[in-house]
Amino acid sequence: MINAIMPFFSILSAPLFARRAAKIQKKLPIIRIGFVIGAFFSMMLFFSNDKFFLFFLRMGMGVSFGATTALTNSLATEIDPKKRGKYFGIYSGACSFGWAIGSILTGLIISDTYNNAFLLSVVFLIIGFSATFFAEEKYTSSGYFGIDFETFKKFFPYYRTLLLRHSVATALWAFLPVYLEASLGFERFTIGVIYFINNSLQLLTMSLAGHLSDKIKRKYIILIGMIGSIGFLLVFTIIKLPIEFMLLQILVAFSWAFVYMGTSSIIAGSSTWDERGEAMAGLTMTLNLSNIVGPILGGIIYGLSDFSTMIYLLLPLCLIATISSIFLKEKENISHNIYK
Repeated sequence: MINAIMPFFSILSAPLFARRAAKIQKKLPIIRIGFVIGAFFSMMLFFSNDKFFLFFLRMGMGVSFGATTALTNSLATEIDPKKRGKYFGIYSGACSFGWAIGSILTGLIISDTYNNAFLLSVVFLIIGFSATFFAEEKYTSSGYFGIDFETFKKFFPYYRTLLLRHSVATALWAFLPVYLEASLGFERFTIGVIYFINNSLQLLTMSLAGHLSDKIKRKYIILIGMIGSIGFLLVFTIIKLPIEFMLLQILVAFSWAFVYMGTSSIIAGSSTWDERGEAMAGLTMTLNLSNIVGPILGGIIYGLSDFSTMIYLLLPLCLIATISSIFLKEKENISHNIYK
């Protein structure tokens, strides 16, 4: 529940911030507000040891993500519309590398207490806030965000496919540290290294997947990623050694990069300029929804059984997502002329 409350409030708050960005026709000021909110609530999390207070503080972190994630993603798609897959792949890889750095540093500093991790968050959020003053904003669509029914209906097959697959993955990632430490006896630093390998590799795999999405059919990229996802989920249930988990992250990194970049490239390429912000917002909201569904379903199953059973019972969702990806329709790229 603590895992799920943050993306829930991100979904609630993101449209409000996005409408404000559309009204002032600027995203960067809203993104800066998100960083400030995040730094404040991260500091409060450092001082909190009460699980009920954690719910309130995670709500605040969700608001922070709501102000930053979708708007920053939108900025990344506007770097060069003709090479959107390439540059969004680089951007997505950089995001994953951020997860990697956070994972390895967290593994180093929480040997005695977990609270130190929140001070690390404060530092990075301050750096992120400072970095916004070096970012450029080329375009702003006055109709940005606000997910309407027609846009949602148009891109629903892509959202559905991503939701089903990623809900299984978020259940796994929510409880993998618990499984590795409590059941297999891994040290916390080793767990951090496992996460570091996965996310740091995505610096390369996201860029590669983004490049390929400009060259071949994107639905094939998604399908390859889905098949790889089924493979690594099954392997997670049978391996026991740290080196096995570390090597498995290669497959994890490639499969997620192919799924995410394939989906985001199709959505960005198939949307008009005026609806692109809404379409990409829907993608972000889908990821947030999977971050709610996965931990809750996983928590219920894991609480009643074990880690492997949780994966096996959730695996049919990934199978359905794979079947769904086969029937995705890939439209021709919409003109990048912002006046059309």
